[in-house]
Order: sequence, then structure tokens, then C-alpha cells
Amino acid sequence: FSFFCSVLREKFQKEEKKSMFFNDILSIAGDVPCYADFFRYIQWHNHAFTMAWDLAVPTLVFHYENYTINFDETKERLLRFLGMKENHPAPEFITGKIYRDFFTEDEVDAVTELFERLALRKTWFYTRHYFDD
Repeated sequence: FSFFCSVLREKFQKEEKKSMFFNDILSIAGDVPCYADFFRYIQWHNHAFTMAWDLAVPTLVFHYENYTINFDETKERLLRFLGMKENHPAPEFITGKIYRDFFTEDEVDAVTELFERLALRKTWFYTRHYFDD
């Protein structure tokens, strides 16, 4: 994983440094492996929450671990929210996908700082539990 991130950094960082916008981001994300992916993740959530607010559309927030802890209850919540009935059994959900071991503690700290600085309050509210020890 670390090698993959270093290859991406080497491939794109020269081009990214030409952008004033990315220079600001790079100053924050310098120690974050695969920073562009984290940036996209944060921005996707920021935009999703902003769009939901602006359009006043109902939303349902749940996390991967909700499926792990109680798959059936989470599935039922989603079906109720969508106003749907289950037409056929859900496919098997494979649990245990945890990626924290891919990162050093210093990298986790850097990712945490990136989230704290770039995430909207609502995005941070729904993602900060991933940074708890």
C-alpha cells in the first residue's frame, strides 16, 4: 500500500504543484499517503451534505460497521428509508474490512489533521469516530 501511494505521489505531485489550490492542500497533506484519495473522500462527503441541505432532501447516514454489527437491522433501516420491500435475500456481506494497519500512527495523525481542516462540521461529525483510538 505504501509503495502504491508513493508511486502516485511521484507521478502526480509535479503537476499538482503547478496549481495554487493544490499547493495549499499539499501544505496540509504532505504526510498523508494517497492524499488525493482522502481529499476526494472528504470533498465527496462535503458536497453530499451540502447538496442534501440545499435541496432539503431527506438523508440517511450509516456506516460500514453498521452492517457488521447488525446487518439485518441496517438493511431494514435502509429499506424503510427508501420505502421499499425486500424482493430477494441480500447477498452475503463480508465483514472485517479494516485498513488502519495500513498506516503508521504519524500517518493517522496527518490524515486526522487533513479531515479536521478540510471537512465541513457535518462531515467531521460523521467521520471522526474513525480516528478514535
